[in-house]
Amino acid sequence: MSSIEHEILAIGKELNVAYTKRTTSEGNRPYIVFIHGFGSSKEFFRFAFHDPSLKDFSLISLDLIGFGNSTKHEKFSYEMSNQSAIMIQVLNQLDVGSFHLCAHSMGGLVAMEMIDQSPPQVLSFTNLEGNLTLDDCFVTGKILDYPFDVFLASGRTEFEQSLKDFPSYLREFQKASSIALHRSAADTVKLSSNSRLLEDFSNISIKKCYIYGEINKGKFPVEQTLIDNGVPVFYISESDHEMAEQNPSHLYSTINEFLATK
Repeated sequence: MSSIEHEILAIGKELNVAYTKRTTSEGNRPYIVFIHGFGSSKEFFRFAFHDPSLKDFSLISLDLIGFGNSTKHEKFSYEMSNQSAIMIQVLNQLDVGSFHLCAHSMGGLVAMEMIDQSPPQVLSFTNLEGNLTLDDCFVTGKILDYPFDVFLASGRTEFEQSLKDFPSYLREFQKASSIALHRSAADTVKLSSNSRLLEDFSNISIKKCYIYGEINKGKFPVEQTLIDNGVPVFYISESDHEMAEQNPSHLYSTINEFLATK
């Protein structure tokens, strides 16, 4: 038996967390920790909590600082390393122990930081079109076209108008603070500019894979590099970057199958 719990955790800042703890007679089921992408929230992974493919896992998803229903804080750096440190504090407070990571888009950078900061606890990393090169900064790069004062005055409104055909993303984007969006975009672009990022991901010693929406197959040069480097690459049918919204059943069955492999 399990149920989805929602908590506000105070870890320096208030964080909105959703989780379900599943147990057996031998103890807790292994955890999958989901990290959302830029301008998004834990709602991106809402279908995971009811998907039969993940019934043998405990699940956690939270709104990163500045996003969704978590605290919006002007003095927070919004760097991925600091988001990672808070994520680790959350998992320690919930007594998670070891866990599998599943991160989307910008969240992949937070996951990379978590692997650096807490390597013994991370069992695997499923990267959902996470940032590996500047080619992946197609949204964050546009945000940085606006200096912060311009973004605050008019740029955010202009950008949100461009999202009108993506209502679910727009709804979550509007919950994020402007300072969180701009500072997160800046750090995402900075980290994605590092020529070693792709190599660092490919060389992670833990079990890992990279997942594309099938519509994006062949669009990014890094895809072939990942394959050449021996990273397992999977494709989610009838979807693009928003795969957890567009085809969650195929996504979560793919993740389950990947985690079941040795």
